[in-house]
Amino acid sequence: MASSSPAPEGDAKVRLGRQLRRARQAAGFTTMGPAATRLGVSVDLISKIETGKHVPPQDIFLALLDIYQVSEEARDFLTDMREVARASRGKLPELIEKWFENEARALFLRLWGLLFMPAQLQTPEYARAMFLVHGMDEDEATEETRIRTGRQAILDSSDPVHITAVIHERALYNLVGTPEIMVAQLTHLLELSHRRNVVLQVVRDTGYFAGMDGAFEIGSGDAIPDTLLILAMDDQTSEVQAQTRKAIALFEDIRSYALSAEESRALIQEAIERWNSQQH
Repeated sequence: MASSSPAPEGDAKVRLGRQLRRARQAAGFTTMGPAATRLGVSVDLISKIETGKHVPPQDIFLALLDIYQVSEEARDFLTDMREVARASRGKLPELIEKWFENEARALFLRLWGLLFMPAQLQTPEYARAMFLVHGMDEDEATEETRIRTGRQAILDSSDPVHITAVIHERALYNLVGTPEIMVAQLTHLLELSHRRNVVLQVVRDTGYFAGMDGAFEIGSGDAIPDTLLILAMDDQTSEVQAQTRKAIALFEDIRSYALSAEESRALIQEAIERWNSQQH
């Protein structure tokens, strides 16, 4: 088990956490509680980020910059710091490759999307806009989009994966790219929701509840052990049975808050109409 003590003072994750703490305080959030409430996550998650125990995943990181009203110059600086912190984790590429391998062989995927659409359900335009906001240049964003789109082949194979996706209402209204991109993305969700191998449900934004600490995914199947991808904790991949069982139980708890498939489609249609009204 990893130590729960903060990382060494010179660690890139600690330096990033310190800067994010300063950004929080400069924004008027003198304690972590109000910032956590505004973001819709636990104080514990904010604390882990600020003490360098976790590098914030992309969705949480971008949301923090938004609520802290970080300047463009500071945003670029913090984004660079986050990239250094991510690179310092060492084993991440190997762990992510393990997830990609098991994802491709999974029979069932459980996806929890908090601020963004799950990767498997993203349109190329939505994915590319996310990568660009993340700080990638045009070539990098194009290549990453190609990889992400290629992963979605599991939805269209002769024996397609069965996906149960639960998405928080915030993701429907979290602007990625342009209103046009959002309309196309949400229309894509509606189309997917009518497939026999896709169950799509939305959780209304009614306040904090289990699962608000971040997104995660679980892959299951005869050819793989249950595999967990924890997007809110440095994109960690785990096949440890105790962890995967706990995550499956949490997913079912989250799903208990979700609307039915038909109610979810109606909510997505409302979001489409709102984004349509914002198109130029």
